[in-house]
Amino acid sequence: MLNGSWLFGYGRAVRMGRKLPPLNSLKAFEAAARSLSFTVAAEELCVTQAAVSHQIKSLEVYLATKLFTRLHRRLSLTREGEELYITLQPAFDEIAQTIVSIRQNFGRQMLKVRLAPSFAAKWLSPRLKQFRDMYPDIDLNLSHSSKPVDFRNEDVDVALTYGGGEWKDVECFPLIYLDFFPVCSPSLLNKKKMIKQPLDLATFPLLHDADYKGWENWLNQEDAVSVNAHRGTIIDDTNVLIQAALDGQGVALGSSPFVADHIQSGQLVRLFDHELVSSNAYHFVCPPANLNQPAVKAFHQWLLTHVA
Repeated sequence: MLNGSWLFGYGRAVRMGRKLPPLNSLKAFEAAARSLSFTVAAEELCVTQAAVSHQIKSLEVYLATKLFTRLHRRLSLTREGEELYITLQPAFDEIAQTIVSIRQNFGRQMLKVRLAPSFAAKWLSPRLKQFRDMYPDIDLNLSHSSKPVDFRNEDVDVALTYGGGEWKDVECFPLIYLDFFPVCSPSLLNKKKMIKQPLDLATFPLLHDADYKGWENWLNQEDAVSVNAHRGTIIDDTNVLIQAALDGQGVALGSSPFVADHIQSGQLVRLFDHELVSSNAYHFVCPPANLNQPAVKAFHQWLLTHVA
């Protein structure tokens, strides 16, 4: 028979909750500890190496101890790192096995998603394998368009739509706000003089997306109003715009979700630290009636873990 003091202690423990660091930092640590490589961990988690490093640094600050010893061209775990990994690795395996077991009790589900081609190619597609691994019972049907969805007349469950979130009769949740900054190919800098300040852009061709005011807004923010913001080439497809920048055709306003990998690989150069933060964002959009569908909820929660 349970006595009152035990019940009091149990209730107090439940109210206090578990003191755990953010899950993303634990995931990054487990992947890096297993491979002893931030690069391999980043590829597995579909993030940048810098993101993995940041998550592990945050975890080390939280624990007030070093978890890795950074040696020449390799990593090793500290004693505290080994202790944490020995606990985390089997725990993550057990969680994964339990989730697979639970999902085997349910039938397959089809989720129809509409999204912009550029967002699909540059951001979503590199991460989709992880979603499929986590939700093997959900089949995705992806269609591509930059126009808002008419859910009443189109067979779509969810849309990932760019805009101000002003759409009517739908549930709308912001996912990613875009930050714009000038980028170009290193080959363009080799052909002309270096760009040291915004005014130097006056001698370089500019690449514009369909929002023709992007360059005007960025240059005004940098007090470079003497630079003609309206010259250059307008390209209404973000993928083609980025490819034009990669080909050395001019300087484009890039955004992290679309150009981060190109910058990390050296294919593009970020010219200035200053960003133009858009009031628009990519939103998760669906009819209110769809929100409680298991596949919709799973996709939404998965997206949130990747934009946090």
